[in-house]
Amino acid sequence: MENNQIQKAPNTPAEEEVDLGHLFALIGRGFSKLFAFIGRIFKAFFNAIISFLFFLKRHARKLAFAALAGMILGGIYQYGFKERTYQSEMTVQPNFGSVVQLYKNIDFYQSLIKQRDYDRLSETLQITKDEAKNLSSIEVEPYANENQILLSYRDFIKDMDTTMIKLIDYDEYAETLPIESFKYHVVKVTSKDKYVFGKLEKPIISSIIRNEYYDKIKKTSFENLESRKKAIENSLTQLDSLRTLYKEVMLAESKKNYSGTSIFMADKGRDNKELVVFDKYLTMNQELIDVNKQLTEENEVINVISSFNPVGAKVSGVFKNFLVLGFLAG
Repeated sequence: MENNQIQKAPNTPAEEEVDLGHLFALIGRGFSKLFAFIGRIFKAFFNAIISFLFFLKRHARKLAFAALAGMILGGIYQYGFKERTYQSEMTVQPNFGSVVQLYKNIDFYQSLIKQRDYDRLSETLQITKDEAKNLSSIEVEPYANENQILLSYRDFIKDMDTTMIKLIDYDEYAETLPIESFKYHVVKVTSKDKYVFGKLEKPIISSIIRNEYYDKIKKTSFENLESRKKAIENSLTQLDSLRTLYKEVMLAESKKNYSGTSIFMADKGRDNKELVVFDKYLTMNQELIDVNKQLTEENEVINVISSFNPVGAKVSGVFKNFLVLGFLAG
């Protein structure tokens, strides 16, 4: 028994070497197959490109004739038969959650256009039936840029602790940001009549302002802001009086003679109190500025930042031109 054990022991490292060699061989064959597969993909890709180039060479005249014919037909339709369309935009700032009503109303107008319900569309937008027929689309979208998304993200996380902030990824937040989080929104209208845009602003805005719910919220918010403004103004008056009092005390005490140590201690206490009052005054003054700004912005249920242009701009673009589209199709 002992001899058998002694004879088997020296063979163990050799068996391990064989197993490792076999493993490395398998890994090597795996990498070889992987590289061969990648090579076949590149080879097939370049073969397809070369075949396509040969195809273009063999049928160059046919393709040129087809492209020229498509361009001619597209040009005839573009400049001979296609009706010109015009576009204009209005930028608005909805308040008190009225952005939901804005999108709902715009969807309603767009559905009437798709259904060709021009009677109801003309009645809703207070335009003639012919002007309603000329409307091609009414759309709305948030005015979004990186800066606005960053500001919204900052406001969203400012009251959260560090642990919660780590769980909220900025990219995910930007992708899932609801329309209510955007401050400005753009209403885009496309029409065959370039003079109809000036007539659309009033009915679109009025349809939101007429909502009693938003009107009540606006009234309550305005009253609260007015009360806050009066409170801040009263506080500023009292702080200003306190600052004046400190100045008078300092002038009165400066005329007296004290020892060096007493003067130092008294001045230090007065300076600290005056700085606290001054900082509080600056804070309250900034709050007053913010309230005045809020009163201006929330004076209406929805603010018009920029109106529709009186005359629409012609819709243009390379891929909206049938001359180009005909060439590509050919």
